[in-house]
Amino acid sequence: MFIRDTELRFHCTGCGRCCLGHADEHYIELLPGEAGKIRQFLNLDKKSFRRDCLVSLGSKSKGIRINAQGRCILLDDNDRCSVYPVRPRQCMTYPFWPELLQAPEAWHAESARCEGIGQGEVVSSSHISKQLKLLGS
Repeated sequence: MFIRDTELRFHCTGCGRCCLGHADEHYIELLPGEAGKIRQFLNLDKKSFRRDCLVSLGSKSKGIRINAQGRCILLDDNDRCSVYPVRPRQCMTYPFWPELLQAPEAWHAESARCEGIGQGEVVSSSHISKQLKLLGS
């Protein structure tokens, strides 16, 4: 990974663009236990939450649905996360994902989507390593 040799800058602006994708190919990955925390935070019953918010990714895996407009269904009308205190680990660790840290080109390409990449203070390599560990990388 190129992060060991590079000073990366990142400051979340809260723009919500990291919560946008393509409905037919994207979802927000959930780790075991995350769906339950989100459901409880939203005060929804299991059946409604499963029907309205989740996609099945396999026998036991679930993800948060991206709607037909390419928005995470948990975004509010102001493009803010409605479950921010209990957001999934995938969201919590963005943009410090292995695929974005493999090469400078990937990091810079992601800056077209995320206005906070390249902004703010230099992020310590220990913080980045911690984020990667949270992802199991």
